[in-house]
Amino acid sequence: MTYLIAAILALAAGPLLEASTGARRGVRPLLDGLTLAAIPSLVVIEFAPTAIEGSEWEILVALVVGFLLPLAAERGARIVSRRAHRWALLAGLSGFVVHAALDGAALGTVSAGASASLPLAIVLHRLPVGVAVWWLTVREMDRRAGIAALIVLMMGTLGGYVFGAAVDRIAGDSGMLTLYQAVVGGSLVHVVIHQRRTALTAPERRLEGWGAILALALLLAVVVTGATDGSSEAAGFLSRLYVLTAESAFALLLAYLCAGLLSAFLPQRSIRWMERGGGFSQAGRGMLIGLPFPICSCGVVPLYRSLIKRGAPPAAAMAFLVATPELGLDAVLLSIPLLGPQVTILRLATAAVVALLVGWWVGGRLKSAVRAPDTEDGPEDERPGLLHSLTTALRTGTGEVVDHTAPWIILGLGVAALVTPFLESGWLGSLPPVTDVLLFALLGFPTYVCAASATPLVAAFLATGLSPGAGIAFLITGPATNISTLGLVSSLHGRRAAITFAATMVALAVSAGIAVNAAFGALPVPSLAALTEETPSLLQQVSLVLLLGLFLRSVVRRGLRSFVGELREGLGWAH
Repeated sequence: MTYLIAAILALAAGPLLEASTGARRGVRPLLDGLTLAAIPSLVVIEFAPTAIEGSEWEILVALVVGFLLPLAAERGARIVSRRAHRWALLAGLSGFVVHAALDGAALGTVSAGASASLPLAIVLHRLPVGVAVWWLTVREMDRRAGIAALIVLMMGTLGGYVFGAAVDRIAGDSGMLTLYQAVVGGSLVHVVIHQRRTALTAPERRLEGWGAILALALLLAVVVTGATDGSSEAAGFLSRLYVLTAESAFALLLAYLCAGLLSAFLPQRSIRWMERGGGFSQAGRGMLIGLPFPICSCGVVPLYRSLIKRGAPPAAAMAFLVATPELGLDAVLLSIPLLGPQVTILRLATAAVVALLVGWWVGGRLKSAVRAPDTEDGPEDERPGLLHSLTTALRTGTGEVVDHTAPWIILGLGVAALVTPFLESGWLGSLPPVTDVLLFALLGFPTYVCAASATPLVAAFLATGLSPGAGIAFLITGPATNISTLGLVSSLHGRRAAITFAATMVALAVSAGIAVNAAFGALPVPSLAALTEETPSLLQQVSLVLLLGLFLRSVVRRGLRSFVGELREGLGWAH
């Protein structure tokens, strides 16, 4: 009974927090960050690990359907969009009522003297739920609706406690209840992600970031104490994510440092340097400049436009466009522990060759733009000194570069940790030799994934039977080809150039994959299962702490929406 009262009172955290802070403007971005982080994380932790480990794909389909239904409704007029959001919110709240009843039923089964971990976890996870439901309902509707939503959740919890046996029987006998929760969970995620936005000041963005960190800390405590229905699967996912991130942390820290140094010491007259020689030589120079930078396709797009507008030769600029997102220092250093040295060398070689050939063949046939006036370096005594350049390099590497790549690295590591149990069956190894290369080259073509985030994903594929050539093909097309890149090429050079670029990329990716398989066959790659079972060393743990510090600093400095906005823009969800 004590835990029941605590679980009910925990739902009042939202209005109590708002009442304690009065009308302070600072509480709004804090609650926004908590809501934006808590709801999607709760839904993913609740359904995704269990669905993937149990091969229950209908649950994942239900999540996607629930997410897309409001999006389809929003294609109409503004008023239809508004109503779609409200209906999706109400549907999502009904899913929370069902979950509240299940929580109450679980509390009703706790006997005297039993472990306190389950009831404590239930109380813990009600805190972010209460705050998120209150704040989201108030923003989308009004305060009366928020109070009504919390009262209904409290009544659902009490009803589950009183009628625990019946609730457990209904939940156990019908898989439709889980599917319903997945659909409405996906709808609620859509509402959270597509809330109306307001411009935030720098202090408000920091508060939004701190709200997100608070939500994630509470959810971590929930998983550790075992509150979710699939607690063991969720805990296993977090364990794999921890080990994979620790394995990658030192390489990423080193890469960020090197990226900052390259950014600070890159020659100002690089445009004129790239103009030397013929088309093949120019493509080689653009490729050499682009390879080391850990910048994804959404970041290289404005750089490519700037190069073209400043009069850079198209062969060099296009080689830069392909090489930069395809491979960077972070991807190279990340590939060594995850893919093995041989696959890493092949990845580096094929990426360089593809960038060189695309720049020479496609870019070499394009006309150069009229050069804009050069910005020359200042007098020698006005140029920044070495100490200033090093400081700038450190600031850039641990700031801008982290901001740009951290969301994609987190996504790649998260997907790899999530799908590992499913891939352990080894079904990828049964694909025909050439078919797998073509399939993964085409899969990578529309998929936005940067080189660093693709590395752990391909490591999971290779470790469970995929041929090295298919992995190489995906690593070529995935980072370098997407709608944003093709749209830029089309706008600057015409549709024919964009089609030629796309066809050349796919043809080279397939050719490279087939050549790798024919020349080398099966290559030794690290076992992903072994990686996820290893205990990280002291160096890896220290590196992990530093890396997480950089990531969290980026979240706080930018705010959660801007941080996640890197993914939204790259995936084409920004609107």
